[in-house]
Amino acid sequence: MKTNYLFPHRFKTLSGILFVLCFLLLIGFFAFNLSETIIIKAKVFALMDNMLFGKEVYFGWVENNIVDEILVSIIIASGIIYAFSKEEHEDELVASIRLQSLAWATIANYAILLFCYIFIYGLPFLNVLMGAMFSQLIIFILLFRYKIFRFYNTRHDEE
Repeated sequence: MKTNYLFPHRFKTLSGILFVLCFLLLIGFFAFNLSETIIIKAKVFALMDNMLFGKEVYFGWVENNIVDEILVSIIIASGIIYAFSKEEHEDELVASIRLQSLAWATIANYAILLFCYIFIYGLPFLNVLMGAMFSQLIIFILLFRYKIFRFYNTRHDEE
């Protein structure tokens, strides 16, 4: 089966490790307020920045702690590479499991977003939107890995 859109299998391990480590760091960064402990200040180009007690900046340079931007970039890139790397034995059944997992992850993600849209208001909804950046990818990875795990385990039981 031709799978041009999948990354080579050799990227799976490294991207999986990066994904998990950076995701845990990002959770710690926000949950335990590590933004005051881990600081990498840099002058970055901003399309728009709404300074809390300053002026708004459009298409200009601002100074910012870029740790969260670095972590989010690594999480998204490594998560996509991990999720869409070929399996060791990629065949039609694995492709079918991948497609089915992606469809269910999309349905589950939008169900969660709809629920949050109906019941969460104001500024806390920004946290929901931030979580939505990762939720479909995480749901897909969990579903796909679980279904592949079940597939390989039931196949060995039958032999």
